[in-house]
Amino acid sequence: MYLIVNNLGGKIGEFLVELNFDQPGILAALSNVFADSNANILNIAMDSGRTKIHFIVDVTTVDEQDLEELPKRLGMFAFVKKVHHRLASRRIFVPRWISHVINNEPALAVERDFVAKLADLDKLALDMARRDAEIVKSALQDGDIEELHEAAYVVQLRGLATVQEDNSTKNLVNVKYCRTVYPLFRRYIDTFISSISNRGYRLLDEGGCIRLQIA
Repeated sequence: MYLIVNNLGGKIGEFLVELNFDQPGILAALSNVFADSNANILNIAMDSGRTKIHFIVDVTTVDEQDLEELPKRLGMFAFVKKVHHRLASRRIFVPRWISHVINNEPALAVERDFVAKLADLDKLALDMARRDAEIVKSALQDGDIEELHEAAYVVQLRGLATVQEDNSTKNLVNVKYCRTVYPLFRRYIDTFISSISNRGYRLLDEGGCIRLQIA
């Protein structure tokens, strides 16, 4: 699973296909739709209940008409219930509709060389945040607010929280995180956000959840 896709000069599509039922050949049929449009699949994942299939796709070479038709073509099969999709042409791309799961439970994504630090959660959160910030900063463009909005989803992909609400605009990152993993979450997000941007930010407590705002 890609934590971050560096999207320099390209366009990435994220597609989440909800299924009515499972049957042999579904993955091949959906993959062929992307191939016929000249899209390059970067990653595929299916949930344990086999009710959703998640695609990360490079659609840089797909022409505009085919790009508009892609969701409709994916949804034309009887086994498809609904297709969610979004396109990202910024310098950074972070998956929003998938998370790490082990035995049907949300999992924290920790690199092997961080395992020895599990005894010191504060140090673990600090080091993870610094590593992720270093990767993100290599792609960010002068604290662009839309790229910061994309980067805000790294916290979810890490498994530290779930984005429950996103009311962001072109001028404001406004994301509400719930199911946060304390004390890792607070230490991580403070370090991560302050490391990738000089913009002012706020963390607001909201009934067991925390809202991030960057202006």
